[in-house]
Amino acid sequence: MLFKKYSDKLNGYWEAKYDYYAEIRNGEITLRDGSKRVMFKTSIKYDLKKLESGEKTELNIGYTTIAANYKGEPMWYITAFYCENGKIYMDSYYTITDKNYHNEFKKVDHDPFYNILVLDDKYLKQLQGEWVEWRKDKSTNSTIEIKGNEIRFLYTGSVIDKRKFHVIAYRSSPEQVFISDEDLCTTGIGMYSTLDVLPDMLTGYEMVCDMDMPLSVFARRDMLDKIIVPPAALREPRNTMMCDDPPVMTDPVDDPPEKSSEMKGEGKQR
Repeated sequence: MLFKKYSDKLNGYWEAKYDYYAEIRNGEITLRDGSKRVMFKTSIKYDLKKLESGEKTELNIGYTTIAANYKGEPMWYITAFYCENGKIYMDSYYTITDKNYHNEFKKVDHDPFYNILVLDDKYLKQLQGEWVEWRKDKSTNSTIEIKGNEIRFLYTGSVIDKRKFHVIAYRSSPEQVFISDEDLCTTGIGMYSTLDVLPDMLTGYEMVCDMDMPLSVFARRDMLDKIIVPPAALREPRNTMMCDDPPVMTDPVDDPPEKSSEMKGEGKQR
């Protein structure tokens, strides 16, 4: 019989609401932040007998810094990490606010990306090739090229950006399919906050500083005059730094009492 070194009670996935995600596998722990980006991977050690019996057990991790300054000095760090009553607790201290934080992890049966459905096998084949941006002025300067799981954004034939991607949907709304960065911690793709996959077009909003952009629509070149363009693509770009609202009209301010009485007096004399 092999000597048991790690606890199945601890091995697996843990979540602290939407603040932190952890995965423990034998002697290693991976801690992710609220965006599910890896903060660190490090060693983890504990008293196996104590943990198996259900007692409060200290979990000694090899790295404790959550955030550091430009010198590498800890600004936010873990002060306690332990398991008790089937849950993991993490205490941390933030030097800037001089506050202590307490987080509770519960064990779950899925990884941090459980809410995302990767649909590459279903959609990649139909996305291959060229997509041309629909424009009111009929210009076709902006295009998208997809080859394999790489997407390229071009202007007049020159590549201005390229990324690896996945086709995904969220488990809560599987009917809304879109192209997203290969890194599932990153939302959107390249210069677009979203790039939805529709039956005959790709649509998304380009991210431009201080501008509210119309919906961008991409279609196959031979379909540009046949697609039904969404109304959001027909509006003009709007500078969010400029006030387009008409001035607010206010009631005229009454004359001060003294002036008003004088005016009335003059009126009587006349």
